[in-house]
Amino acid sequence: MSQINLNLKTLDNFNFNNKLVLLRADINSPAIKGKILDNPRFEQIGRTIKEILSKNAKLVIIAHQGRKGKSDFLPLRQHAEILSRHLGIRIKYVSDLFGEKTSKALGSLKNRGAILLENTRFYNEENISDNSLFYKFSKIFDLFVNDAFSVSHRNQASIIIPPKVIPSCIGRSFEREINSLERFNLTGKKESYLIGGAKIEDYLSLFNLLKNKKSKILASGVLANLILVSKGINLGYENKWLKKNKYTKLIPKLKEIYNKYGNQIILPVDFAIGSLDRKEKRKEISIKEAPFNKKILDIGHNSVEIFKKEISDSNLIFMKGPLGFSEIQEYSYATHEILSHISKMSEKGVFSILGGGHLSTTIQKYKIPNKFSYISNSGGALIAFISGETLPGIEALESGVSQDQKNQ
Repeated sequence: MSQINLNLKTLDNFNFNNKLVLLRADINSPAIKGKILDNPRFEQIGRTIKEILSKNAKLVIIAHQGRKGKSDFLPLRQHAEILSRHLGIRIKYVSDLFGEKTSKALGSLKNRGAILLENTRFYNEENISDNSLFYKFSKIFDLFVNDAFSVSHRNQASIIIPPKVIPSCIGRSFEREINSLERFNLTGKKESYLIGGAKIEDYLSLFNLLKNKKSKILASGVLANLILVSKGINLGYENKWLKKNKYTKLIPKLKEIYNKYGNQIILPVDFAIGSLDRKEKRKEISIKEAPFNKKILDIGHNSVEIFKKEISDSNLIFMKGPLGFSEIQEYSYATHEILSHISKMSEKGVFSILGGGHLSTTIQKYKIPNKFSYISNSGGALIAFISGETLPGIEALESGVSQDQKNQ
């Protein structure tokens, strides 16, 4: 990775006294049956919120939760409650973004007060990076703070438009992320990248790092299953699930990648299948017994041992996303085991980077010793950044308007 040289303002560059401030936060969180799980993102954004409020500002927070069509696509009421608990002050939830409820809430907002507006992804305008409604909304505010590094690889309105309209800076979480990334460069030695979870479109650029022939990607979750399908393996139920959730469009690209880098891509050899409602107990089964008639919920013991052996002589370990449904203890085995192994390696001097809120939640939930070199709450943005891609959110901040331009 090349030297980082970013022209980004921070909270230190502005006077917040009596200003109406728009804060883009990332409090996107794991959810089980509609219940949002508390996680480190709330604590981290809380530091920025506390500092802005201590400077006598009026604060409006916008954020997203989940994706349309997914079970975690939820309103932000629970997030306001969790933030309030962390901060010890009331963060009022407003079930609106552009409408009259927001206008009314802004009218009654006092200095050192904060409100959280509705999930930005509930509105089609969020997916249009140049729309008049978001421009009009942004112009209400005096300052914009982006404290959502983890979403800054998205070309979305709440990230891109405010810096075009009002003076902008990064929050403390964003600042810590950038400062931490400045502390390491890719070594050119053996690097291991463990990729799990479901948001795999963001991760394809990571395969470019396999140009270093000593590096490997250890795949699990949706990525591994798609690669296996691209190799012609029928996983049974999983094939139908991948098609239903529109992942199969990625198969041609992954087939091309595997043909090029197959000897550097490590895949699971066994899985744990069962049901999320726990009506059926965890059952481990070899890939040789595919197709399966149940959902794949974790990788098996044999795969875990292979993964541990593969990373044992690495100079750098990057892990993004759980290896299975780690929110449920029965299917947390692989994630717990690999994280514990990486923690021990880190204690002995191996540089380790973890990305994504799910891993932070897993470490916290299962009390895994935190010996890791660096834990990021970002996922796709972190991958894009270390892969050398330009992040639209950073680009927008660097080319944003100044106070003088706003007043013209």
